[in-house]
Amino acid sequence: MKSMLTHSFVLDALETSGGDTFSHFEVLIDEHRRLESEGGNRPSRLKQLVPTVGTFHTHLPLRHAFEAYNEKHKLTKRKHIQISFNEIRHIMNLAQVMAMRDPDESSQKPGVPSGVVDNEEDASEIEIKPGQLNGPKMITFDGDQTLYSDGSNFDSNPRLANYLYELLRHGVIVAVVTAAGYEYNAEKYEFRLSGLLNYFKSKKLSDEECQRFYLFGGECNYLLRLENDFRLHPVTESGPGGWITATRYLPECPGNWSDDEIETLLDASEEAITESLNDQNLNRRGTVIRKRRSIGLVPRPGQEIPREALDETVLRCQSTLSMMNQGSGIKLPFCAFNGGRDVWVDVGNKKVGVQTLGSYLGVEASSILHIGDQFLNTGNDYAARDICPCIWITSPDETTYILKQILKLSGINYILDNESVAAGILSGGSASLVNFAELDRRTTVVKEMDVFTGDMK
Repeated sequence: MKSMLTHSFVLDALETSGGDTFSHFEVLIDEHRRLESEGGNRPSRLKQLVPTVGTFHTHLPLRHAFEAYNEKHKLTKRKHIQISFNEIRHIMNLAQVMAMRDPDESSQKPGVPSGVVDNEEDASEIEIKPGQLNGPKMITFDGDQTLYSDGSNFDSNPRLANYLYELLRHGVIVAVVTAAGYEYNAEKYEFRLSGLLNYFKSKKLSDEECQRFYLFGGECNYLLRLENDFRLHPVTESGPGGWITATRYLPECPGNWSDDEIETLLDASEEAITESLNDQNLNRRGTVIRKRRSIGLVPRPGQEIPREALDETVLRCQSTLSMMNQGSGIKLPFCAFNGGRDVWVDVGNKKVGVQTLGSYLGVEASSILHIGDQFLNTGNDYAARDICPCIWITSPDETTYILKQILKLSGINYILDNESVAAGILSGGSASLVNFAELDRRTTVVKEMDVFTGDMK
């Protein structure tokens, strides 16, 4: 995409041809989707140009997204700096958000272009009753670097907290699908989300609204749900209503894994990680941690592991597991990924997590949106692309912007009336000022808590 747009930029024709170029992308994607749905052997033109292209779960209104983005940022007016990868990513994200809306249910005001609200004052005048959001039915989120900074907690983003509250209030299922695997020790997950849960409590979410909030720990291994005490509670696994029982028909669901297969996967991964640790002379910098359904290479206190060494370890694990069983690969789904500071191999992945939760709650994959920051082939959001539409962000601030667009395009009042009050609630207080004593206490606890294991030091 960047290469095709570069030609227009060099010829100083982006203003006249940029929209047409994105229209051509739309045509290629729609053709690719059609041929894939027909199941024939004929490859699409897009597949021939990009052999590694994945699945597109919806039509993408790329021209519309480009025009809306260009209207604000004036890309076509630039003379020296061509359109960047990140700007293309933002346009793709906006197109995906637009695509999740049902045009027949559009609540746009007369005179406002479909998919674009002209300003925040107009948005504040629109009020949609709870349960009427026109957009995704379920939104799943990565944790670190998506909802909160890497290794931190959710305690300092009042706008994001308010947008999540509005989603729950308007009928959207919200789920955190995280690699953090503390089994069913709910208090450890609650600690990472304590500010958000405190905010929900202050807004007095109803029982029904609380029960739309889920957390899937260990990618897809431990399912918890928010109840009316504003605490996370394990969802029953087996028997009537059990999530594992209800989804066992899915071939990759955790209910179909055997203990022997799990141990085989973890043993092979541990061997690959240990070999990488020794070969790269990382013994002073990192150590291996093994859990019930994951194994990781984590930095020792005060140490950092170079990104290149982390990527090398991930690729070794992927290679080892894919070559097992005489080259056919390990039978179980897995995720070997670079977490930024560490490497983990999890039994299961976010494809399984999103698919399992959607199936359990009766939500079609095309109505699910996954938001995360790890979409390279060494990231743990990568697998989610196979099951549902995705948004690639790089920070909690970008997540905040995406949710703002979802609410805005649905015509919901997303503006936070008193941000200082919300900030105080997130930090552990209820006054209009931030509770700095509580914020300091949490910061201290974060330093004392091992985010890799959940153990208190």
